[in-house]
Amino acid sequence: MAAKFERLKEELKSLEQGEILSKPVVKKNRSDSLFQSGLSSSKWLKRILFAGFLGSFLLYAGINYIGSGATSSVSDTVTAVQNWTNQPDEDLLEGMGTWMGEMGYTDLSREDLIELREQGVTATFTSRIRDLGYSDLSLDDVVRLSQNDVSSTFAAMMKELGYELTIDDLVDLRQHDVTAYYTSNLHDLGYTDITMEELIRLKDTGVTTAEAEALIEERGGELPAIEELIRYHISNQ
Repeated sequence: MAAKFERLKEELKSLEQGEILSKPVVKKNRSDSLFQSGLSSSKWLKRILFAGFLGSFLLYAGINYIGSGATSSVSDTVTAVQNWTNQPDEDLLEGMGTWMGEMGYTDLSREDLIELREQGVTATFTSRIRDLGYSDLSLDDVVRLSQNDVSSTFAAMMKELGYELTIDDLVDLRQHDVTAYYTSNLHDLGYTDITMEELIRLKDTGVTTAEAEALIEERGGELPAIEELIRYHISNQ
């Protein structure tokens, strides 16, 4: 992959992680870098401008003394300015569009990119999921993963634990509040062959790893069956 695109990826990751990357004081050739360094980022500049506007506007309007109709107008104006400050950085959108295009998601408009970000989808997240082997990932799949709190870390850790999971499997596990930490702890107790369905049953029933460990100790180290873990949990309610 070209060095220029590698730089774009790293810079975009930094922006997506919320780091303060700045605009140029003196604009340089864009071919040198997608994002140049300077004194202040556009996101923070917007927030500073918003704070200044809000203070000045409330002082001018005398919000504590005006009528309800005027208050409504003030509220509408403040909401409009807040919406403006929450707009994504244009460089971020441009970089995201370029990266998404490299991954095969072409013809995404500015509105498409904004909608994806509102759904929690970033180019970094999409790339990391694809790197785990989900190369045929559709945009709908990416949105589903994000909306159901399926992180790339969760997907990677479950793969490391030996699970070959589909997109539907990943979503199903997170919908039942199964975590990689919970799964790993059960593996450490000896349940290395526990299936996805059994993980969901244990989580839905409320079986904790502490309960599993306690029952194993009661059995002198013998590994109880999944059904026994469930019965043990129910009997102690």
